[in-house]
Amino acid sequence: MYPDWPRSDADLVPLPKCDGPKLKPFNFQGPQKIEFLEYLGEGTHAHVVKVKILGQIYALKLFRFPFEENWLSPTGERVWEDHEIMSAFYDYSEPFSCECRAYGRLQEAGYEELAVRCYGYLLLDEEHERALRTRFSDMRLEFDGNMDCCGGDEQRTLFLGRDGRAPPIRGIVKEFGLGLGDEENLRPALARKVLRDVVKLQQLGIIHIDVGCRQIINDKLVDFSTAMTTPHFLMTPELNPRLTPEMISAMEYETFKVSVSDYLEFDDMMSDWNREHAAQRGRISVNAFPGGRGCGMKHNLRSKAARERVYTFVDPRKYDWRRTYPVSVGASGGKVTKTPPQLHARPPMWYYDCGGLLGAGGWISVVAERLGGPHAQDPMLDWMYKDGLIFPRLDDRWFLRF
Repeated sequence: MYPDWPRSDADLVPLPKCDGPKLKPFNFQGPQKIEFLEYLGEGTHAHVVKVKILGQIYALKLFRFPFEENWLSPTGERVWEDHEIMSAFYDYSEPFSCECRAYGRLQEAGYEELAVRCYGYLLLDEEHERALRTRFSDMRLEFDGNMDCCGGDEQRTLFLGRDGRAPPIRGIVKEFGLGLGDEENLRPALARKVLRDVVKLQQLGIIHIDVGCRQIINDKLVDFSTAMTTPHFLMTPELNPRLTPEMISAMEYETFKVSVSDYLEFDDMMSDWNREHAAQRGRISVNAFPGGRGCGMKHNLRSKAARERVYTFVDPRKYDWRRTYPVSVGASGGKVTKTPPQLHARPPMWYYDCGGLLGAGGWISVVAERLGGPHAQDPMLDWMYKDGLIFPRLDDRWFLRF
């Protein structure tokens, strides 16, 4: 399931291997050589360290081998023992793959400026893993599980490589920069910029961005370990020609909910800031939705017609992920530029028909309140794998959650 130890540079192919955007390996211009300078912090999915490579300073994000509940993985008895099933989901939704795909999309589309710059992925060799652990020996770095439950080697050794070895630690090399330091340093102009960037990212088919002050570095978003990028088994029904109308309807609902949650999280971020800092620094009146109260508050939900239409700002499914954008050469033949897809400051809104979900009937108001309310939820669908295809699992568990 995980990338195996490379035997030569030829094994360092763009990742992940599924359809869609991919991230190229970092170019060491020779053997891997990394100087570990400072431990910067950790999150659910990774450790981040300050490093020097080829005389330049970078931030290196080193990914854990997380538990299945920490990413969008299949459900079912003992599925974790099935290499084929887990590999199919890994390529789309395991945190390392999520980040590779999101950054790959920004690079292929010509919009790298929407995030902290990424220079490629790496697979930490054994010599540098030892050097990492020696440099930070007082911290007992763990890469198995998550930061709340770690230790042992159960996850890393679940799928061994071709030589029977545990896979290498996976990393992504990024621009080194400064965060807000303290969320009180958030400024109105920066808040507006972040909101505009979320709209642009969604137009590029990237959702589930995990918006928050903690992931703003150099005034840009930096963390895409939960991101879903088209083509994706949730957002792209054409990946599976055997989906039923009920499955497609449930996937559309889930896609809308995840898309709108990015804006609800932005409004939560602003609400938290104003609650804690407005008295001393003045209120920041920047929100995605009116008053930061959710996308349904624009309408009177007591009206049947209004209950059938809640909205979000972008339909990420519209991004043409099959299209390649041309490269042009300047008149002198020396300058090469890429023609990016056109993004809009005010793209067409996506209005969701709350009466369309599995024949919602009398519970339209429930659907509208769930989608239009002020609180985001994590994805609810469970998934299964059959005959090389990924399906949503529409059973009693899903309806009970709904």
